[in-house]
Amino acid sequence: MQLKVELAAQILLCLAVGQTLGAHIPCQEPSDAELQSMLSRHLAPGVGLLAPTEAVLPGQALKSCPVNVSQTSSRLQDVSTSPWAYRVNEDPRRYPRRMVEAYCLCEGCLIDQKEDRSVRSEPFYQEVPVLQKSGQCEAGQYVYQPSLLQVAQFCICSFP
Repeated sequence: MQLKVELAAQILLCLAVGQTLGAHIPCQEPSDAELQSMLSRHLAPGVGLLAPTEAVLPGQALKSCPVNVSQTSSRLQDVSTSPWAYRVNEDPRRYPRRMVEAYCLCEGCLIDQKEDRSVRSEPFYQEVPVLQKSGQCEAGQYVYQPSLLQVAQFCICSFP
C-alpha cells in the first residue's frame, strides 16, 4: 500500500513540475522607449541617426534620371550632378524598424545638361548603429543586439 502511495505522489509531483516547466510565457517586444534607450547607449553624445524618416519625404514610386540638373529646387538632392531620391527601408527585426536610404537616380552624372556615363553616380554609405532582434527571449522580452548597418545617405560622382 505504501508503495502505491509513494508512486502516486511521485506521479503527481512529476505532473505538477511538468506543468510548471512546460508553462509557456509569451515573449513580448520591448517598448519603443526601451529600444530607444538601449540604442542611445551606442551613439556618441549629441549624435542621432542620419536622415530620420520624418526629415525626408521618400518618393511614392522610384524616380528615374532627370534630363538635367534642376534650376528651381532648393533641395541638394535635386541640384546635384549626381541626383538622388529616398526610399523607406523597413525591417521588423531591427530598431529603428523604418529608416530612409538614398538611391541614385542616374548611372552617370549630369554634366553640360546631359548624363555623362564616363563618370559614375554612386551612393555614399555611412555606418549607422541599430539594434537587431536576436530571437532570444529573456525575462519575457525579446533580446536586441547592437549592430552597425551601412545606409546610403546621398549620391556622389566618381571616376572609374
